Amino acid sequence: MTTMAATTQAGGTRTWTCPRRAESVPETRHRVEALLRAWNRPPETVDTAALLVTELVTNAVQHTDTSDIICTVSLYSDTLTLSVTDTGAVPHRAPVPAQRDGLEESGRGLVLVTALATDWGTRLTPGSREVWARLAD
Repeated sequence: MTTMAATTQAGGTRTWTCPRRAESVPETRHRVEALLRAWNRPPETVDTAALLVTELVTNAVQHTDTSDIICTVSLYSDTLTLSVTDTGAVPHRAPVPAQRDGLEESGRGLVLVTALATDWGTRLTPGSREVWARLAD
């Protein structure tokens, strides 16, 4: 992974780019966990954020054709925002939680994001799609 921007204080914003490959999922999860521990976030926030970023990066790996994924973690006023941006082929569409019957082994990522995040959404531009999730401590 390549660090694109960083600050040295507890909080702020960290952004990095990782390749769209399966190995980027655990690498990103571990990076977020380490960052949030360094920022002295509560263990339950670290665990929830790790699960959220795992789902967001997994979706980008599985459902886009981008070569790189941009990950951003921001902490301001006890509000944590995680975002994953892809620049794959257009047209970009906003993802929606899948309706599952409970027997499938996958497809529940955004349902989980909806249940765990304080809020989540997407930002679409002509050349990218960002999916973000927010947690309040």
